[in-house]
Amino acid sequence: MLSRCMPLALAALAALLVAPSATASTAQEDALAQRYAPVVRLVADTGDCEPDMPYRPIDVNVLFDEPTVALRGPWGNDLVKIGPAARDLTDRLYGYHLDFPGNALRPGCDYLDWQARLTPGSRPTAYAHVVTDPAHAGRLALQYWFFYVFNDWNNLHEGDWEMIQLDFDAPTAAKALEHPPVAVGYSQHEGAERAAWGDEKLELVGGTHPVVHPAAGSHANFYGESLYLGSSASEGVGCDDTRGPTFDVRPVVRSIPSDPQAAAREDPWISFEGRWGELRPAFFNGPTGPNLKTQWTRPI
Repeated sequence: MLSRCMPLALAALAALLVAPSATASTAQEDALAQRYAPVVRLVADTGDCEPDMPYRPIDVNVLFDEPTVALRGPWGNDLVKIGPAARDLTDRLYGYHLDFPGNALRPGCDYLDWQARLTPGSRPTAYAHVVTDPAHAGRLALQYWFFYVFNDWNNLHEGDWEMIQLDFDAPTAAKALEHPPVAVGYSQHEGAERAAWGDEKLELVGGTHPVVHPAAGSHANFYGESLYLGSSASEGVGCDDTRGPTFDVRPVVRSIPSDPQAAAREDPWISFEGRWGELRPAFFNGPTGPNLKTQWTRPI
């Protein structure tokens, strides 16, 4: 009996030894994410819609178990489930998509009204992800991902994932807590804009919280208030406007563990391989999620 129980006892002991280390690592990742939590400076103007109620980065959990959201399959617009739960997205579901109420090509104020219906009692949210890069030893990235219910720009589409990233010369979150970042990158359409930490164009609140200026409608992230003219896919084809009047939101930061298994347990939706919005031709399609972006695993 003793010999048969010995492997189980050793396994239990090993679990006890590993668990505190994993917990400590997660705690350090969260501490890093909280230290550099961004300030999001939103353009208040919503045109003919309700004033001062623009698209905000929302908590994606308000989408789940919500009867106005549908999960559809890869065989066209076949309905799989109304009001899917987060756990319904854990099987990857390549080719599936979420469908929101409204017509993406004729949005009017419908998606802003829907956002207002979804979010009472919910605060704006940013999802933090700490990740190392196998091609860049000793470097680490801290990412903040924002989800908007609609992209109201030239390429109209349901759902919009945007992000900013802080780069550290550090191999772990614990080491990154000892030194400031070396650079920052803000997503802009198919490209991004970089700033060194300490650059004049990078505004910080409290010395550590970068100010992000999402353009009205497109949510491309900029460093200041201006009208930006783009002429390529990386810059955007058209005008990105971050000019005032504006107001600041301080999103709640929710950390997604760097360990994929832990992330799937805590945030099942992060495994979803479908689209976060209805299917439409070309660039009117809903976007894929953070986990399918190159920078999710190769950030530097």
